[in-house]
Amino acid sequence: MNKYMKRHEKLISELLKERRDIDFLKKYHKEQIGIIQHERLIHLLVTLFFGLIFFISVLFAVVYEKLVLSSLAGLMLVLLIPYIFHYYRLENGVQKWYKIYNDMILGDRENKDSE
Repeated sequence: MNKYMKRHEKLISELLKERRDIDFLKKYHKEQIGIIQHERLIHLLVTLFFGLIFFISVLFAVVYEKLVLSSLAGLMLVLLIPYIFHYYRLENGVQKWYKIYNDMILGDRENKDSE
């Protein structure tokens, strides 16, 4: 997903420099934002699920003092950490894409005002 986002940003940047069809670019970029927002929502839910399972397994490991439950808590933590980093990258990417879209809107308005 990281490569996808970087590739899209590079494409949009190049096309904006060439002053290609801005209306098409705005529409295309907004659709891509929608796709990434959906991806971000799914990863948020997965991250929350793994976090919940982690905390429940820690609670059970403390209460019942079983090695199996401690191992489960460790496994959930190992899975949770990459999900948190991935979600962090998605969130920052979407915020960056919002700024790109806003720049497109404002840049388009400035060009129309100067005409």
